[in-house]
Amino acid sequence: MKFARIGLIVNPSAGGGEGLSIARQAIRALASQHVLVGAGEMGADALSAIAPRIDIFDWRAYAGKARTAFLSECFAKENVDAIVVVGGDGTLADVALALRGKQSVPLFGIGAGSANVGPLITCQAKNVQQLVDAKFTVRSVDGLIAGVNDVPLGLGFNDVVIGLTVLATQNGRMIDVDAVEKMQGRNVAREPESIGADDARVIKKSARGETLVAQGRQVVTIIVGLPDERFYGKAIAGGVLLSGLTGDPAGCLVCDHLLVRTQMDADWFRRSEPVTSYYVGLNETEKILTSGLREGAVLCADGNPLAILRPTDRAYVMVQRALAHSIRIEASV
Repeated sequence: MKFARIGLIVNPSAGGGEGLSIARQAIRALASQHVLVGAGEMGADALSAIAPRIDIFDWRAYAGKARTAFLSECFAKENVDAIVVVGGDGTLADVALALRGKQSVPLFGIGAGSANVGPLITCQAKNVQQLVDAKFTVRSVDGLIAGVNDVPLGLGFNDVVIGLTVLATQNGRMIDVDAVEKMQGRNVAREPESIGADDARVIKKSARGETLVAQGRQVVTIIVGLPDERFYGKAIAGGVLLSGLTGDPAGCLVCDHLLVRTQMDADWFRRSEPVTSYYVGLNETEKILTSGLREGAVLCADGNPLAILRPTDRAYVMVQRALAHSIRIEASV
């Protein structure tokens, strides 16, 4: 599989600020003849005299995630063979969201972010040179759609979690950080806390009606995940794996203990027993709805904060098969 004509999107802060250097190595390794790229720090600065043909797109009317979405849509309209994304799971999810419902352009993910565990990652930044002689294949990837008050806000290809904290890497170490601060680009350490409140409700909505999953102070942790080998949270949300037995593409686990945290040793677990959880499967015709959560709880997809919730907000999570298409390196025989 060759990539004669590709789009390139670079997260400028990826790889500790080395995103452009990583992009340059990737484009050289792929030897593409035509590269479509965003101006300046979004990729063009990496491509001096690399590709025989370069088309530069001006994104200056946009900022933040909007510029990523703009470039993704531009490249899709130009019928590129693939979109190469230098960044982490969050940047790749932003591109996949922009392409949802549009052309099925495969994504070539170069893992250079703080989290690079999702199925859209083709290779890690440190292994870019392996692309020179590699053979590739395209596979479809199931994913989660998360939003608030019927407005989709982001995609998750590992899990969707609602909490006050998220996991982040700081100085090479995984820590719990404040989810609201994370939305502003700051990693501020914070201890995980319950999102439950007296009016909290988690329900599953289906054609059969609504099923109450958990309510009130039972709602300490909420995880919706995909039951396969990639699901980072599977070790702490074992119930989600029941979906693998039933054929559901996803599952939701609500627990009365704080499970999404970096520190969970045997002593902590023993002091916390018994741990009670509530589980439901999730298919494409169903939806998880939450409301009445603690003020300031944050909806997060793949560890990326999407929205700060008010008790009156209704957050939702859905699952969709073949939500995106990912380029994978074929294993050598």
